[in-house]
Amino acid sequence: MAMRRLPLVMVCAALLLAITASSMAAAPAKLTVWAMGAEAQKIGQMTAKFEKANPGIRVTVQAIPWSAAHDKIITAVAGGTGPDVAQIGTTWMAEFGSIGVFEELSRYISKSKAVEKGQFFPGSWGTCVVVGKVYGIPWYVDTRALFYRTDLLAAKGFKQAPRTWEELRAAAAALAADGGFGMALSTNNYQEFMPFVWQNGGRILDEKGRPAVTEPEFIEALDFYAKLFHDKLAPIDSGGTDLFQEFAKGTMPMYFSGPWMINLTNEQVPEIAGKWSVAVCPKKKARTSFVGGCNLVVFRDSKNKDAAWRFIEFMSDAGNQLEWFGVSGCLPAAKASWDAAELSGNPMMAVFREQLDDAQAPENVPQWAQIEAAIQRRVQEACYGKKTAAEAARALEADIKAIR
Repeated sequence: MAMRRLPLVMVCAALLLAITASSMAAAPAKLTVWAMGAEAQKIGQMTAKFEKANPGIRVTVQAIPWSAAHDKIITAVAGGTGPDVAQIGTTWMAEFGSIGVFEELSRYISKSKAVEKGQFFPGSWGTCVVVGKVYGIPWYVDTRALFYRTDLLAAKGFKQAPRTWEELRAAAAALAADGGFGMALSTNNYQEFMPFVWQNGGRILDEKGRPAVTEPEFIEALDFYAKLFHDKLAPIDSGGTDLFQEFAKGTMPMYFSGPWMINLTNEQVPEIAGKWSVAVCPKKKARTSFVGGCNLVVFRDSKNKDAAWRFIEFMSDAGNQLEWFGVSGCLPAAKASWDAAELSGNPMMAVFREQLDDAQAPENVPQWAQIEAAIQRRVQEACYGKKTAAEAARALEADIKAIR
């Protein structure tokens, strides 16, 4: 009797194993994504679309405040508790990429039909590359252009935005003659200062990673920048200033900023609608601006790297990047997204598209945060007249040598 029951027991066991195996195979992969700031509140629309297209993957988004993000990443690396995918600011790529926090993505890119270098803006792609290795894919970009009062410039005889450094200074001087300032600038914001260096052919580091800030191009750029403050064409201390109101009053009728200021200006000071516009940066040797934004990375310790890459491919699609722009206002990193009417048909956004073709990121080195602080300190000394441009450059050179 027992002998006759044995095959039935074995059949039942085999069926149970098959059902269990089938259930395990059908279990969705769980993908954890870290998103920062406002993006974390808005990315749900995109993850829901991704899950619909990839029913075998479930995405959990963890919101991380920008103020806590850096320390959170360090803690996660130490404890092996990182996510599968994370949003990373462009200036953090070298610091974490150089110590092996992120997965190197070249093998994924080589097999991908959705991601390749040429689909992104060169400056943005460059932020993903650390010592020749690719550790991220551009998600969104930002850059800076010149906001200016068309009516006030026209009243001073300028029929268009300043196209050169000389025209910028001349326009600022003419505008400041009415008792305000010609433009708003920061004494301690490298994102406003560095474009002047790049426009003049300058740099922070040379090809061997040594400081290049005592080269004539850097000193000339710093001298030009500092004199805008010395000559009261820009306010030396604008802390607490309401830029929108100053722009509307004409006391700060030019400034450099990003595309988010378009809607904010329309909302904050609607009374000057039609009296202002944006233009690409004035030229010395080039019209280079700053490029920043965020990239998407795969953490090296992820157990779901193939699913993580599939998510990055999805977010890199030009159509999805355009949709993300509609959701978040973040500028697409994929160039093809800019062909859509939402962007190409908007004259002001078209200016930012043009600027992105000549936009540069800071040097992608692990010590950038310390170098950035040193730049801001020495530029401020030059702007306040505590050091000449040459003296500030030599002090910065010593700073960088100590940092590197």
